[in-house]
Amino acid sequence: TGLNEAFVVNRATRDRLIAEHPSSAEVLKPFLRGRDVKRWRCEFSEQYLIKIESSENKVHPWSRKPEKEAERIFSRTYPAVHAWFEPMRSALVKRYDQGKFFWELRSCDYWQEFERPKIVIPAIQNGAKYAFDHHGFYSNDKTSIIVTAEAGFVLPILNSAIAWWIAKQSFPSKQGGFYEFKPAYVSTIPIPIASSADKARLTALAERAAKQAGAGDAAGLRATEREIDEIVYRLFDLTPDEIAHIENSLAGARGGAAEEAEDTYE
Repeated sequence: TGLNEAFVVNRATRDRLIAEHPSSAEVLKPFLRGRDVKRWRCEFSEQYLIKIESSENKVHPWSRKPEKEAERIFSRTYPAVHAWFEPMRSALVKRYDQGKFFWELRSCDYWQEFERPKIVIPAIQNGAKYAFDHHGFYSNDKTSIIVTAEAGFVLPILNSAIAWWIAKQSFPSKQGGFYEFKPAYVSTIPIPIASSADKARLTALAERAAKQAGAGDAAGLRATEREIDEIVYRLFDLTPDEIAHIENSLAGARGGAAEEAEDTYE
């Protein structure tokens, strides 16, 4: 956003802006930070993005007007949001990353993708912590997203032991056992060919894992993850020796839901 204190608000501020003028609801979207993305699930922390697209992406009532007139129109369209921005005007104007006008966000070609079912990935993590999002959350550059019609099939592969092993071999590492999960690296993880039956089974297991993770059912989750790993090993056609090598090298460092470390990267 270039200025999170202006564009990312908590639930109390969201409710106040909507109470001050109902038009505010149009631009307040549920928002995830990197720390809100856990293994299998997203933990919404009642943060909201004031989503005002750049006039380069969307034609607003003010988009083709001179700046002073544009701001007058913006203030009439979203008066509560305009008043919220006013004390931060100087910082908003000076920020580098902005749209055509200081109250707009930077240009983005894929806004619509955030509202589709997707997989969300924290940018830097100490384990495989991919999560499914079907609530249309928005997020910033501390995360990336995978938009696919087969998210239920892809997610358990990404959270499998073999995908975490691949990440540890090839992703750039940080201090404290953290790794970079940027798109350039995640996109190198191979997704094996699978039958419709295997895809359906993995999708069902991913849904079960998400429920168990949310409920804090560590024992149940370990059993589900074990079943996922066994299917994924088979899809990759691994030998018993190869499986043993992977599991021995990951012993005590799986980064699963039962071993969540406190995130230091938001």
